[in-house]
Amino acid sequence: MQPASEEANLARDRIRQEGVLASMRLPRLSRLCDRQTRIRQFRDRAEELRAICEDVILHDTKLTLQRLADTYERMAHALETTLRNS
Repeated sequence: MQPASEEANLARDRIRQEGVLASMRLPRLSRLCDRQTRIRQFRDRAEELRAICEDVILHDTKLTLQRLADTYERMAHALETTLRNS
């Protein structure tokens, strides 16, 4: 059996990304939403993205998902800092 081609890997990763990113879109949060809940949601999404990275084949896709996870962590940290300082 021949290894999957780069094009097939790209197509498979694209399909995974579309499904994953669609399912991870943040719901619109009301103004009354608890900030602690948002912090937890950001951290949960970062954790989900890191778990998905383990199954992704293409290096560029992995880097993108890792950057997104890091961004969610930074968002959680910034909101935590804001909460502490208010």
